[in-house]
Amino acid sequence: MLAMPSKWRLFAILLASNLTASLGFDSEAFTLTILHTNDVHSHIEETSKYGGVCSEKDKNDSKCVGGVARIVTKVKELKEKHQGALFMNGGDFYQGTPYYTILKYQMVSTIMSAMKYDQVCLGNHEFDDGPKGLAPFLESMKAANISVVGTNTDFSQEPATSGKAD
Repeated sequence: MLAMPSKWRLFAILLASNLTASLGFDSEAFTLTILHTNDVHSHIEETSKYGGVCSEKDKNDSKCVGGVARIVTKVKELKEKHQGALFMNGGDFYQGTPYYTILKYQMVSTIMSAMKYDQVCLGNHEFDDGPKGLAPFLESMKAANISVVGTNTDFSQEPATSGKAD
C-alpha cells in the first residue's frame, strides 16, 4: 500500500495531467528545424579523412571531408527545403589550425558572418584568449546580427565582455 504522501503525489500528477489534456492546444503542428555545427576548430578547408591536407587524388575520388564550403552548401540546400530553419553553432570555432593561431577572432568572425549563422554558443576555446580576446569577437557577432548565447557564463563582472552575450 502506498504511503499517504505518495498517494497525494500520484493524485496530483493524475489531476494535473487531466487538466492539461483538457486545455485544448492548437491542433496545427509546429516544426522546428535546427541546422547545427560545433567543434569546427577553424577547419576552414576540406581535409582528408585523417585530418590532413586533401590530395588531388582524394579530391578527384571524392574522399575529402569537411570545410566551410561544404557546410554552407548543405545549409543553403536544407534552408530551401525547410523554411524558417535556424542555423546554429554550439561553440569551439576557435583553435585547431594556423588560421586561428595567426588571425584569431578576425578570421572566425569573418567566416561565421559569411556563413550566416542565426545564433552561436560559446565553447571553452572561445575563452582561450581571455576576456580581451573574446570581446572583439562578441562585438563583431553583434554587428553581423548574430546572437551569441553564453551558456553558464556570467559576464557582469568583466568590463571587456559585460552585456555582449545573451
